[in-house]
Amino acid sequence: MNQMRGVLLDVLVALIILMAGGAIFARIAGVEEGESAPAWVQFAPLVLAMLFLGWRTIRRNRLRREAEAQAEEDPLTDHRELERVEDPPMDDYQWRSRLESSIRNLGRDAFEQFTRRILHAMQIVDLEVVRVAFDGAIECVGVQDDEERASVYVICRRSFGALGANQVREMKTLMADKATEGLFITNGEFSSSAIDEADEGDEPIELVDGDDLLDLMHTHRLGLIFDEIGRVTAIDDEWFQDLERDHRIADGD
Repeated sequence: MNQMRGVLLDVLVALIILMAGGAIFARIAGVEEGESAPAWVQFAPLVLAMLFLGWRTIRRNRLRREAEAQAEEDPLTDHRELERVEDPPMDDYQWRSRLESSIRNLGRDAFEQFTRRILHAMQIVDLEVVRVAFDGAIECVGVQDDEERASVYVICRRSFGALGANQVREMKTLMADKATEGLFITNGEFSSSAIDEADEGDEPIELVDGDDLLDLMHTHRLGLIFDEIGRVTAIDDEWFQDLERDHRIADGD
């Protein structure tokens, strides 16, 4: 299906080249309205369209051969990757909304592994889960992997609305005597009072809302599939499925 969609897109581009190319070459040749265009003006757009289709066909076949060769070298490679080669790029709204939906649909255990991967991308290591709250929020302590090696208390919570000052204030109580820095991550957003509360005190808390979280995943290529020039083409469903598998491995199942 994805391959057929790519072919149809190529044909559409070729038609655009034919129509736009004719007008461009006619203007270059100085053809006035009502005059007959020279033969080369008529055939040049056709040649360009054929060259484009030929190049796209060669490229598509090359990418497929490379994917098939990789699959043969690695028997564990999912052959569904072959269908992703020609996925068209997604716009920002598409990939952000679908990525957010994938995060919301994670199971409780998978969300813990998700938290670990996000914190690893943020260079927070030596994680120790302190508590898994009744709503599935993950509370853990780690160390910032830099020269200062500051201890960090982290809460990663899914939310369908805005988190308020009470949640931030509660975090300050939880992190007392456990860490020198605080990090509150959510796929939702923070109210203005929560932002003010996070900035108050001797130990301000860094807030990462849903937009920041999606930006982070995009930057570190977590849960997304990109084409060769860095455009998002799909949500990496296997990455999210692996979160549950990683939890079972961690538990020794």
